[in-house]
Parts: sequence; C-alpha cells; structure tokens
Amino acid sequence: MHCAAKYGHAEVFNYFHMKGGNICARDDNGDTPLHVACRFAQHTVAGYVANEKIDVDSINKTGETALHCAVESADTRVVRLLLQLRPRLDLPNASGDTVLHLAADSINPRIVPLLVCLAPPLHLRNIREETPLHVAAARGHVDCVQALLDANSPIDAVEQDGKTALIIALENGNVDIASILITNGCDINHADHHGDTALHIASKHGLLQAVQTLCHCAVTVDSVNANKKTALHLAAHYGHVDIIRVLLLARADVTLRGDDGLTAELVAVAAERLEAHSLLKMVKSQEIREEYISQLYPLDTSLRRIKLKLLGHSQSGKTRLVQTLHSSRGISSFLESVTRRISDHYSPSSSMKDDGIHSTNGSFVSESNNNSSFDLAAAAGSKYAPPHSQYTRGIDVQTVNINGCGEFSVWEFGGYEPMHTCYDHFVGNADCIHLILYRTSDPTEVQYKQILYWMNFLKGRVTPFEPIGHCGFSSRRSKVIIVGTHATSSLFPQMNQEGEYVSSDIEAMLNTVRLRFETHFDMDHRLILLDATNPSCIGMKTLKMELAKCRTNILAKLLKPLAILDTVVNHLNLVRKKHANFPVITWPDFIQLVRNEINPLTGDAHCRQIVQQLQLIGELVYLRNDLCDADYVVLNAEWFGTHILGQLLSAEFLSKASPNGSYHTSSLAKIFPEIPEQSDLMTILEVLQLCAPDARTGAHEFPVFIQTEAPDSIWRPYSLKEKERDTVYGGVRILPMRGMERSLHSTFPRIQVALRRSINDYQPAKDTQLHQWSECSKLVSQDREAVIRMVGDAVEIRARGPSESATSMFYFMEDLINLVEHAAAEVGPGISLERHFISPKHLKEHREHPALFPPESMMEMQQRESLSVKGTQDEEELFTDVVCFGSRDVARHLTLGIDVGVADLQMASRCELACLLDPPHAMGRDWSILAVKLQLTDQVPDVDSTGQSLSRTDQLLNEWAIHHPEQASVGNLCRILVELGRCDARDALYRTVPLYVFAPLEDQFLLETNDSGVVSSCHSSSEHNPINI
Repeated sequence: MHCAAKYGHAEVFNYFHMKGGNICARDDNGDTPLHVACRFAQHTVAGYVANEKIDVDSINKTGETALHCAVESADTRVVRLLLQLRPRLDLPNASGDTVLHLAADSINPRIVPLLVCLAPPLHLRNIREETPLHVAAARGHVDCVQALLDANSPIDAVEQDGKTALIIALENGNVDIASILITNGCDINHADHHGDTALHIASKHGLLQAVQTLCHCAVTVDSVNANKKTALHLAAHYGHVDIIRVLLLARADVTLRGDDGLTAELVAVAAERLEAHSLLKMVKSQEIREEYISQLYPLDTSLRRIKLKLLGHSQSGKTRLVQTLHSSRGISSFLESVTRRISDHYSPSSSMKDDGIHSTNGSFVSESNNNSSFDLAAAAGSKYAPPHSQYTRGIDVQTVNINGCGEFSVWEFGGYEPMHTCYDHFVGNADCIHLILYRTSDPTEVQYKQILYWMNFLKGRVTPFEPIGHCGFSSRRSKVIIVGTHATSSLFPQMNQEGEYVSSDIEAMLNTVRLRFETHFDMDHRLILLDATNPSCIGMKTLKMELAKCRTNILAKLLKPLAILDTVVNHLNLVRKKHANFPVITWPDFIQLVRNEINPLTGDAHCRQIVQQLQLIGELVYLRNDLCDADYVVLNAEWFGTHILGQLLSAEFLSKASPNGSYHTSSLAKIFPEIPEQSDLMTILEVLQLCAPDARTGAHEFPVFIQTEAPDSIWRPYSLKEKERDTVYGGVRILPMRGMERSLHSTFPRIQVALRRSINDYQPAKDTQLHQWSECSKLVSQDREAVIRMVGDAVEIRARGPSESATSMFYFMEDLINLVEHAAAEVGPGISLERHFISPKHLKEHREHPALFPPESMMEMQQRESLSVKGTQDEEELFTDVVCFGSRDVARHLTLGIDVGVADLQMASRCELACLLDPPHAMGRDWSILAVKLQLTDQVPDVDSTGQSLSRTDQLLNEWAIHHPEQASVGNLCRILVELGRCDARDALYRTVPLYVFAPLEDQFLLETNDSGVVSSCHSSSEHNPINI
C-alpha cells in the first residue's frame, strides 16, 4: 500500500484496502500511507485516506505528521486537503520545525498564507531557536514575510546566535524583505552575539540600498562590534566605495580604530582597496568633510532659472521676440542678434565647396562674420528651400534675464520643417513654459493651422501621466502661452481699457484652441498681441506678467536645488573649455567628473538629481542611449542645437547632401573637422536616431537626407500571371487620432531608421533587402515584400506574398505594423494611432484608390458577430481576408477587440471616455447613470467623494474590472454606452481600442512559419529578438 501511495495508483490502493489492507500500517520509518502520499504530492491517494477518518496528527519516527510531509512537497492541493481535517499546527519534528517553519522555507510561497489563516502559534522555535519569521527572512519570499507580520509574528525575536529576522534577511541578501521589516518597526540597532548590527551586515555584503534605508532611519552609524569595528571599517575592508559615501554622509566617524588599531582609511590600505583609501584620505579633515556633506543638502531657495521654449513657423517672430526680451533696445538688439547668428555659422572650407559639404573653421567659436557662408542658391530651387535667408538653424539656446520676470534659459526652435524630426529629444517636459508664436498679419486660416500644428506637436511629444483627472485632464499639464506677433494699430484699431489690442476673430479662434487642448495644457485666457520691435508695447508687458507668474508657479512645484548645483554650474564652464571641440561625455564620466573634481561624496542618486536640475535650467542635455547602457551628457546645449543639428539639418546642407543619405564616418571629418574622433559624433547621431549603420555598405544611412524619389515600378503586378494569381495581398494605413493631422510626417525618417536597424539585427540578411527613398521604403524578405510609405497623413504598409504562406504573411505584416507604431510612439508618446485596413481585393486589382476599413467598421462588425466587414466603398470582404491574409489558423488565435478587458484599456481610450462622460449631461447620460448600468451603485459614494481631482468615469471602469471581471469587456461597455444613448463615447472607444490581439496558444503554430525578416521589438529596445513565424 505504501508503494501504491508513493506512485499515486489510487485504484491499486483501493483494491488493497478492500482486501483488508491496513490503511494505518507503518513502514521502517514510521510512515503511514498518508505520510507517503503527502510527501510525494499524490493528491488522489491522500484524499482517499483522509476520507477514512484516520488520525491526521499521527507522527513518524522523525516526528513528522502528514501535514509536515505535505508542506515539504510544496503542493498546495494536498495542504488544503489536510487543513480541512483541522490538524494540529504546533507539533514539531525532530528538528523542532513546525509546519509553519517548513512552509516559510518552502519553494511555494502560497502555503504560509494558508496556514496563517488558521492562527497557528507564531512564537514557537526550532532547535536553532528560529521562529518562522527567521526562516522566511532567510528564504526570501516577500509574501510569506508580510503574511507573518500581518499575523503579529514577533519581529525582534532572536535565534541562537542573537540574530533578528532583519540581520538574517541581510545576511542572505534579501534587501526587499529587510525594507519590509524596517517599515514594520523592527529594531534596526540590535546587535547579535558578535556585536554586528544590521548596518555591519549590509556594509560588509555591499547592500547599498539597505545601508541607505538604515541611515535614512537614523541608525546608530558608529556602533562597534566585538572587534571594535564599525560599519565604515567593514565597507573599507571590502572596498564598497558607494557605501562608504553613504556612511560618511551619515557622519560616520573616520577616526575610530578597531582592536587592531586601524582606522577605516588604514583598513582600506591594508586590504589594498585603493579607491576606498583615496576617498577616505580626501575626507580625513572634519572641516572639509562637513563642507562636502553640506553641499549635498537642498537649499531653501528655488532654481535660478527655468526653460522658456519658443515654437512657431518660420517668420513668426521668435528671434525678434527673444532679442526684445533680452533688452529694451528693440530693433538695434535684433540687428545685433542677426549679426551674432550669422557669425555663429561657419564658412565652408575651400576644399569642400566643390563637394557641397559645409565645414566649420575648426572651433565652436566662430572666426568669420562672412554672410556669404549661407549658400542658399542650391537650396532655393529644391524642396529644401528655406522661407528666408536668416531662418533659425536648429535650436538656438541662450540665457536671458528678462526685466521684471527673472532668468530664463530660452530655447528657440527653428521653424524649418526638416529640423522637426529631432525636436522630440528636447520637448516633452512639463516643468517649463512653451510659447507658441503666430503672425497676426497672416490670414486667420493660416494662423489657425499653424497654431494647431504646434499644439498637436507638443501634445504628441508629452507623455501622458496617471491618474486621469476630471473630464480627462492630465495630472501634469504643460504650460502654453499663445502669442500673436507683428501686431500693429493698423491691423487692430480697437483696444481695451488697458490699451491691449482686441480682435474678436482671434479671440474666437483661440477659444476653440483652448477647448480642444485644455485637457493637456494649462493655457492662459488672455489675448496677447504684441509688436516685438517695440519693447514698451502693452502686449509685451502682458506677456512679461504672464511669464513671471508662470515662472513662480513652476519653481514652487520643483524640488529645491542641491547646494552643490551652483558649484557644478561654475565648474562646467571650465569643463566646456577642455572639451570645446566635442563637449560630450558619457554618463559614467560625468559621475566621475563630479566626484573627482567637485565633491567625492556625491552618490549616483545625487548625480541624477544634479543632471535633472541642470537640464531644467538649460545647462546641458542628457541623451538616453537605448542601444546600449552608455548614456551621454552634452555639456553645451547651444553647440549641440546650433552647430551640430542646425548645420546638419539646414537647407544649405540638405540641398547638397548625398542623394541616398549614405555617409561613412570619415565623411564627418569634412563637415566637422575640429572633432577629434568622428566615430564619437556618429554615435551621438545614432543615439538621436538620425541615422543607422548599413550592414551592407559599412556606411551610415541618414533617412532625413535622402532625396531620391521612389521609382514607379516598386509596386506593380507580377509579370507572371500564375504568380500574381497565387499571391495574397494585405495593407493598412496607420493614422494619428482625429484632430492630430500631420503628426506623423516628422516621424517617418525615424521609422526608416528603425527599419534599417531591424534589418541589421536580423541575422539571415542575405535573404532580406531593404531599399529606402524619400518618404518610402521597400522590404523584401524571401518571397514576401512590403512597401512602407507616407500617404497624406498616414503611414501606409502594403504587403504581398504566396498564398500558401498566408500565416507567414500575417506575421510579416504584424511585425511591420508593430515596428511603425513603436517607432512613432518613441517620437510621440502622446499620439494615439488608428489602424485603417486596406481592401486586399482592391490591392490585388492594383486600384489607385483602394477601399479602407476604418476602426469603427471593424469594431461594428465584431459587435454584430459578422464574418465580413464593409469598407468605405460599400463593398464587403471577409475579416480573415482583410486582417489575416485569408489564414483561418491565424484567425483562431485572435482575441477580438470587443473581447479585450476594460482593465487593459490604453490611456488614450480612458481619457476620451472621461472627457465625454465626466461632465454633467442634460439628459443625465453621464457617469452616474453609467454606474447604474454597470451595477456599481454601491461604489458611487466612494467615487463621488474624490470630487473633481480624479475622473469618475475612469474610477467606475476600474471598479467594474475589479468587481465584474468576466463582464468588463470592451464589447459589453460599448453595448451599454449605446443603451445609454452615448454613441459618441462608443465611437471614441471604437477608434482607440486595439482591433484585435494576437496570442497563439500552441508553440507548434509558430514552427510552421518562416522568419519574417523584421525584428518586432522597437529599435530603441536594448534587446532585439526576431519573431520566428
């Protein structure tokens, strides 16, 4: 019977039992069949024996009950079975372990909460004097520790060596558990029998986060152990420099000596820890040490300045306004600024004029004031023609102290459109002021379109933040001020009592803009019209008052600067001179610079805060490198914005750039000869995603430079009729959400960079070819091909391949769609995208204007449970043909959009619903009636109590997903919205939810397909895993 119990043969076990076998018989170890069945997790046999009403607390020769065996098996089902019999939980085995001790040491963390529910004794100890909390702290299961603490387990109990659960957790490197214990009020200064405290243990083992937490909780930092060693001695001995910094900031005494007579500095010398010794030697003086410490505390004052970002089309008056804000000398200042701007651009060397590549004179400081450096003749007749010769090139950065407003770092973004492709690296932060300028002398329609462009540009590049506020308001709205320039009394003869220009047409236009964007931006309701050439005009005074108010509000919300910040700012001027030709360093180099030349106690967290504050005041640019772990710090924002980007993306350079956008690293030496290592600059341009290496040629491809137009023959019917007949087609247009037109134009070069990187990361490149032209790319992978191009406001993808490879074609298309959407999200995280599928029938017929299937049609088809969907030309096609290339195997693994859970809704969908359903409705068709429809009337008081700080609609949907997860689907929500009479909300949901989710259930399905040739993960990911399809 024991063998049958061991191997789970329930029928055999039952047979023996029916033949008179003793169900309580014991083997040589004293185990009953129940012990054996539980030890080997044989649930069925254990259930059989349990039904025979045997003694569940019977013990074997090692003192184990059946429950001990069940817990050791880590099988939750067997444990639950025995707990129904109400066994004793206080019986120890031969090692003194109760079932709770064993559960705390189990690989299955779900057993402890099961036992705790039955109120077991928590204070019992094993032969090592350990409580279950000691065991759980050593094992490392957070849930087990939390369950024991919630049941009031003695938190400061000590085992045989005098160690608490905190010390044991740290000895085993379980920092997260140590944090829980500290949060629950354990004794952080307790010492074990060797005199070691938690701080000693954490310092010895290099547990930086634990040391930081303990010091933050005011641990006794100079506590000594039996060898009279402090935590600082141990950190020095083991060379944990970061921990030494933390201990010194906590004012650890560097003069204390151990029983060997050595200070921490001498301990580091003896252990040959050179870096630790160097640090301790630098802070030996208490006066110097205190000065370093004081530098790393925040001041009571605010930051000295914030950024003021100016955006607008060319000739909207940005440069003139900056100069007027800079001084009160008006037009003379403007003329000086023009001279400065001209002198800051570089004359081409004589050796390069024939090559059409502009060069500098070898230094960021210009040596020429020659206006002829702007060779616009070549650009004048091309698509790169600038609006005027003195247009702003790149991003002009300067510090301006505005009279009556304070100090600003003014960033003037050039309106020249090719430069917009890289602006996402410099906008998106809400802790600054955005000025959007338009020219009042332009027609109202032109003004409106320009304002909408820049508002959408900002909206798309600002990452939305949780939680969603009332009516869909973002929790962190960026400040935007819209300013009309070139205002004169002839244009605006009417004025108000304050002498400000008045225009009912412009006021109505701006009110429309405010209503459209108020959920995302904090916008002033005053009409600001000014003449930038007149510093004393009323509009200028109004603008300055608004700037002063906004500056005060923003500074009040920001963290106070560290005392070290001014020292770093001053030191940066010296560092810039040292790196004048290429003021870029890596993030680790920046950390070492701060530590070696300013303050050796500066930790990583301090450096992150310093860089963040330096960015806020416009002193430098931090570039996150998603290609590898080496981020970069640009020490001179003006050099970066004007000299590098302003030159590469200027009309003069683009008009003469390589037609195919291909440049070798050596080519950069002709453009920027002063930079010693051209590969370093190419790396920075890669980080900016302006280029990608071309594995075929060894050069770098700059899609923004490509001028060659795609040939007409890239998408024609196959010449062989049989091949055309056996080919399946599919396509999709990826559009920005309604109202955000033209948002994807500046992202397309970045999509092309992502495509090139994807091909590089795909190993069998011999079967895959990528050809790229201006606003068009063609990808050929084995017998499949696709064209990706701009069509109006959309990125269009067309794909075709053999009909027998329909499943593979679906993967091919999905990889391309995901790449495009991911690349677009990298540039514009606030741009919600829609998929409009293209008629495969019309694609196969090569119609010039094929029918589309918008999201509303696709979702409505799903709601009707139909198999076909109607397109824009009133023709119906099968859903499987439109989406799956006719593959029913793919269709079986699709989760339709209507079946997506409400809990999985994207933020764009939730914001749209909040915007529509939060405001009171005249007929009561708002969130309150929705609560009734969702059967959440009991939750209404709690939801309503939040007032207007949070979206009531969003809270309701969260509650619905929690209380009714099976019903909380997109399809059911849409049906309820229609019953509510809110088809507008349903349509908004249709446009923003995923039309389907592909999740194959069987790995076998993946093996039947071929490699797509496209890496599905985005180019910015640190890992690239091609999908095998």
